[in-house]
Amino acid sequence: MEFKNNEFLSNFSTYFRDKRKTLFLCFSIFFIIVFLLLSFYVVDSSPKSWDLLVSQELQEEPSAILDVLMKGFSWLGTVYVAAIMVIVFSIIFFAFKYIKEAFFVLSCLLSGGVSYVLKMLIDRPRPTTDFVRIVEETHYQSFPSGHVLFYTAFFGTLIVIAISSRILKLSWKIMISTICSAMIVLGAFSRIYLGAHWFTDVIGGFIVGVLFVMFTGSLYLRSKNKSTEIQ
Repeated sequence: MEFKNNEFLSNFSTYFRDKRKTLFLCFSIFFIIVFLLLSFYVVDSSPKSWDLLVSQELQEEPSAILDVLMKGFSWLGTVYVAAIMVIVFSIIFFAFKYIKEAFFVLSCLLSGGVSYVLKMLIDRPRPTTDFVRIVEETHYQSFPSGHVLFYTAFFGTLIVIAISSRILKLSWKIMISTICSAMIVLGAFSRIYLGAHWFTDVIGGFIVGVLFVMFTGSLYLRSKNKSTEIQ
């Protein structure tokens, strides 16, 4: 009887793993296809109707206070600040001997390279004063949004670490996930409000960020599960 129970659990575990791999593959293909379609859609430099609509709605009632707040959220995604955030969190994890988590966070530095390559390949111009209010001057091409890609990669990584933690209570997991999700949304909002990006740039950055976390997160969780099995 015990042998049959063990066999059932083993079969169920294998089935669950296979299902999880299938879902992972399906979601990966879905996001890649959506990103490719979006890339072809925006390759024409003229702004799209829904890009203009979203920018106009978000910039409809500008204020000095909102300008400062949005610049603050946007500042967190600048190259040097983003690099410092990643390195500081990695050092903290290293200090507490969470080596896998430290390397998982450190991998977010690669998101900058991914963003740069995609920007150069797609080569979409930034929004101009002909169409939107430019609050913050920016460099490089527009699609995808590097800030949003980084926010999604970095805060998404923290969400994966929190949710998969065996130490944190459920309340802490929910709180960390909520704060990190809010940072991603506010970061995306700030880029459009400041006139630095179109709505489609932000969506593109989010999609690539999700794919980035899916790939690095799968490696992290696989490594973590192997360590648990060995112990």
